[in-house]
Amino acid sequence: MKDTAALFEATAVHDVSPEEVLRKSEGVRIADTLAMIPEDTESVLDVGCGPGKLLHRIPVGKAYGTDLGRVGLKHVRRPVARSSILELPFASNSVDVVLCAEVMEHLDPTHLAQAAKELYRVARRSVLVTVPYQEQLLASSHQCPSCECVFHLHGHQQSLHEDDIRVLFPDDAEVTTRFSWKVRPYWEPLLRLRTSRFGLWKLSPHTFCPQCGHTDFENHEKRLLYRFFSFLNDVRYPIRNRDNWLLMRFDKPPCTDASE
Repeated sequence: MKDTAALFEATAVHDVSPEEVLRKSEGVRIADTLAMIPEDTESVLDVGCGPGKLLHRIPVGKAYGTDLGRVGLKHVRRPVARSSILELPFASNSVDVVLCAEVMEHLDPTHLAQAAKELYRVARRSVLVTVPYQEQLLASSHQCPSCECVFHLHGHQQSLHEDDIRVLFPDDAEVTTRFSWKVRPYWEPLLRLRTSRFGLWKLSPHTFCPQCGHTDFENHEKRLLYRFFSFLNDVRYPIRNRDNWLLMRFDKPPCTDASE
């Protein structure tokens, strides 16, 4: 099965201009992320920068990016390097703030600790991580009609809580936590009924089976029954009261903020 970077290379997910109009939710998340960068920051590294939607908006003169995918990097107008999050080509304590937005959920769970270790190694002062908060993975999944593989539309491999992120970083790091954007949850029994019993799945413009490469998917969201399930869920949860994104900044203690 292809990893997320390979999927992004095989589709047009990152083959977009960073100046394209952002969805309202994405604009709010980016604004909230930028607000967590300390005001006196002089340099930022955006790990997993993609085409630069966030990187181009960082109000810091020395802002760099890195990503494993080539497709997104061709759109970036700031200095970039192609690399894996597991082995960053930057010296230890070389960048004030290392930013990792919407990346950790794509990683194999066995790689999380090494990824966090690399982020913390490169950061001189802080690591800023953002992830979907306790995501209902099934709600954004589809089943391939060819090989029957059930996969997340955006390659997410895990649902993360603040405790899952906190444990990845040293205990002496000072933590600042923030949540961004409210969404309506999906009632789990109803979601399982819609997907497992009736075979109705969510779709994205870049749906691509990571197991067999199948690309011909029906849009179930146009079906009346799919819409009926959505209506029932709206009745169950009339208010958008679930946090959609988790933002956490880990500040190194003063003793490790040393010039090298």
